[in-house]
Amino acid sequence: MNDIRFEKVTEDKEKYMGLLLEADPEKEIVRKYLEAGDMYIGIADNEVVCEIVITKVNDEECELKNIATLPVCRGKGYAQKLIQFVLDEYKDTYKRMIVGTTENMIPFYVLNGFTRYHHTVKNFFVDNYSEEIWDGDLHCIDMYYYYKDLTK
Repeated sequence: MNDIRFEKVTEDKEKYMGLLLEADPEKEIVRKYLEAGDMYIGIADNEVVCEIVITKVNDEECELKNIATLPVCRGKGYAQKLIQFVLDEYKDTYKRMIVGTTENMIPFYVLNGFTRYHHTVKNFFVDNYSEEIWDGDLHCIDMYYYYKDLTK
């Protein structure tokens, strides 16, 4: 039942805004990177169950900006398969993929190969979001960046 296929979304990306907002609650911030980014969706049983957005940072780095799975579909490995798919897609284009995340999500990204610490942006969530950001019971303040080498 965990069969999933992936498609690149080239137009009308905003129709997935509900899913995008699962990972990033500020619509205007999402719109900024969504337009410039590459979006992929995961489809299982003819339903979009997950999405990911990748943006170019520079000639050597791309960034995983947004990844979300429908709440009812979490825990089935869809996000992990989607990450593996984009890692394969970008391995010939970039040297590394970075991801910025909350403290609670670091273990998920480490499990998916983002094992190298990159940098921290202090007060990121406080400075960039109109409301307080919470990840479970963790008040999010700093953004932690990790990366995965794509050349290995």
